[in-house]
This record gives sequence, C-alpha cells and structure tokens, in this order.
Amino acid sequence: MNILFLLRSVSSGSGIDIVTKILANKFVNMNYNVNLCCLNFSDGSVSSKIKYFKIFGDWKKIDTLQNINILKNTIQKENINIIINQECQNIPWVNLVKIATEKSDIKIISCLHFPILMSINHFAPRTRFFPRFFVRFIKKRKDLRAVNFAYDNSDFLVLLSEKFLEHYKKLQPKKDLSKLRIIANPLSMNIEKIDFEKKQKTILFVGRISEFQKRLSLIIEVWKIILNTNKYNDWNLKIVGDGDDLNYIKKLANGLDRISFEGFKNPNEYYAKSSIFLMTSAFEGFGITLIEAQNFGCVPIVMDSVSVFHDIIENMQNGILTPDNDLKKFVEKLCLLMDNAELRKKMAENGLKLIEKFSIDKILPEWEKLFSYAQGKNNAHI
Repeated sequence: MNILFLLRSVSSGSGIDIVTKILANKFVNMNYNVNLCCLNFSDGSVSSKIKYFKIFGDWKKIDTLQNINILKNTIQKENINIIINQECQNIPWVNLVKIATEKSDIKIISCLHFPILMSINHFAPRTRFFPRFFVRFIKKRKDLRAVNFAYDNSDFLVLLSEKFLEHYKKLQPKKDLSKLRIIANPLSMNIEKIDFEKKQKTILFVGRISEFQKRLSLIIEVWKIILNTNKYNDWNLKIVGDGDDLNYIKKLANGLDRISFEGFKNPNEYYAKSSIFLMTSAFEGFGITLIEAQNFGCVPIVMDSVSVFHDIIENMQNGILTPDNDLKKFVEKLCLLMDNAELRKKMAENGLKLIEKFSIDKILPEWEKLFSYAQGKNNAHI
C-alpha cells in the first residue's frame, strides 16, 4: 500500500508534526510505502525510506494550480492509494486534495487534530464594531463549515476522542456521520520504567511558548504565589520550549527566583528528573505532552479547559484537573503534590498503567483496521 501524508510542516515540533513522524516511521516498518507532502521538511528523525515532496506558497492559500499539479504528479508517480490529510481544519487543504484526486479511486482520510469549534471564546474576541456574541456566531458558522467540508470530501474523518464525536453529533443531529472514526494520538516513545531516585523537586512546563494558547502567564502567576509562601525554597520551575512569546514571558518572570528557561530541547531528560508537570492551556487538540510526562512519572496538574483531558487524566488518580482559569485551586493542588511525596509516587505509578492505551502498539491496529476497511478488505463496520 502506498500512503501520502499531507501537512504543513515536518520540522515545527507541533503535535501534528510529532504524530505524523511517529505514524510514518511505523508504517514504513510495516512495509508500507510512505510519502510526505508539505511546505517545510528538515528533520533527521524521519526514516530515509520515506519520500518527501515539497509544495509551495502561503498555507492559507495552498490550493494553487502549482500545488494541485505537484500533488497530482506525486499521486501518479508513487501510485498513491491513501492520502492522510493532517490539515483538514483548513478548507484550502481539503480543496487541494479534492481537486488533485478527482476521478480517482484514492481513499482520503482526513484527521481533525482539534476539538470541533476549537476555542471559539479565544478566537472570537469583542471587536469595536460588533458584540462578542455576534463574532462568536460568525466564527462558529465558519468553523463548522470547514469541518463539514472536510467530512463531505473525505472517505473517513478521524477524530481524537469520543467526546469530539459526541460534540459533532450535537452540532449536526441530522447529518449522516457514518464516516467518522476515533483514533487517539499515540505516545511518541516506549513506555518507561520510572526511576524515582532521579526525581528532583522540579516543576516542569514543556511546549511552544505561545501565550494565546498555552497561557504561560498563568504559570508565572502561580510561581509568584508559591515563592511568596516562603515554604517551598527547595523547589524550582523549568520551562522547556521556544516560541514567539518567549521574550514576553521572560519579562513577566523577571526577578523571580528559581525559574529557568531551558530553550528548545529534547524534553525526555527533563520529564525523567521532574516531579510535577503543569498545563494551563486555553485549548489543545490532544495534549500529547501530558502522556509524555506521565510516561516518565512526572505528575500533571492541568486546567480543565478541554474535554479530551478527561481521556488522559483520571482526577486524583494519575494527575489532577482543576477548574479552568482558577489560580487559587491550581495553587492549592500544586501545594498538595509538593507536600506529599507518597501521593506523587502513587499518581506516577498509576499514570504508567493508564497511558498504556496510548502506546503505539495499541494505536497502530486501529490504523491497520481503517486501511483494510478503506481498501475494501473488510466489510464489517468499524
């Protein structure tokens, strides 16, 4: 079978980028022929057996004649059977695939990496001329149109969670949604054995430094409160990652003790040595750093902003969920973990058990089943 992944970049370090590399490398090991078609590619972790084809221009206007011809030629040259569109939340990317595959029997699998109507509250602020409810209404219609366009022009639409499926059903109660499939993102590494001897009194953030999405300013505020207690002088905070808002966050943290900005690094060593992981995101597609942290026994405390977090965290069992935007409760739970080494150890051990469902060995059969169904080798509904 010949597979082509279509996505924006294979070098950005985004969740889509990471998941694509995991799946592409595994599919190659399973003797599939795998191709990547994207705007940017510069990553040595991709198997040398994977072929790369470059498209050009503005990602918001990707469905140009040049890119249509590139995709058509790639499909013909590599005898593509299945296209996995990793950017289906953007209508031009769906349109590119639609036009390039006209009058062909290629199966199109579109993967929606975000909740339906992701972060309406954050992408639809109040404007000078229109009230916020009206801007939200317009944004909602636009986003739902994009999801429906992807669904209508795909053979299958893959969502990351049953919760996203239920949301889509509520939004479109009269729509035939038989093409929907649920496949979670896989863990990007082998499940580890926790070495508690390595654990330090370190609190960790890993991710892109984007205030709009990640809300690192909340973590800085939390750390200020912790410092003012004068109780946790042997704890430190490490921030691993880079992004457009790094300088802004550094300014907010200016003068604070025991906080370090580590830059863009492989986070595994930080996960292994840290005891607590913080996430204050306004929205996430999945939150892959949560399962990475748990894989190394780094217990997560997460603001409960997205329903998919409940697929990953069983509250007070393998991590802690706090009300969204509630700094007081977040600090309270953070102090609870810092004060209780046995609780941290128990949650860390539970985390290893509960993330097994995200292991690549559990996720790959779901993809194989979908490929088999798409190619007509299995008549059973999945």
